[in-house]
Amino acid sequence: MRWMAFDHGTKNIGIAFCDELEIVASPFAVWPNQGEPTLDRLARLAAEEGAQSLVVGLPLHKDGSESATAGLARSFGASLQQRTGLPLVFWNEHLSSAEADRLLAQRGVKAKDRKARLDAAAAAVILEDLLETRRTRQPTH
Repeated sequence: MRWMAFDHGTKNIGIAFCDELEIVASPFAVWPNQGEPTLDRLARLAAEEGAQSLVVGLPLHKDGSESATAGLARSFGASLQQRTGLPLVFWNEHLSSAEADRLLAQRGVKAKDRKARLDAAAAAVILEDLLETRRTRQPTH
């Protein structure tokens, strides 16, 4: 299944995709969050890229309770789902940005360049976590 993942923020939205075999999650882009026009643009991108499901990072605290911005992520996801008609999953994004920053640094991306790529890399981290969970939950024959 081709997933389209989002790291939703009030200023920017990180976007990532995986291949149809759910093997690799890849950062795609960081777009400014401009409300309705961005939602329309994302819905077009989902269709163009053949997305089959959506995953939106949900900001949770360590104890699993929702953070103050979780409602914004939920609203964003619901609006995007309405525009695309695609299934939607919310996924814990706790520490995804920190992990994305660590991975970019490990790959030698300079600090000034990491900032511009961080949200897309965080979306890929969220998606990779979902894919890994799906792999470990699938029955083996």
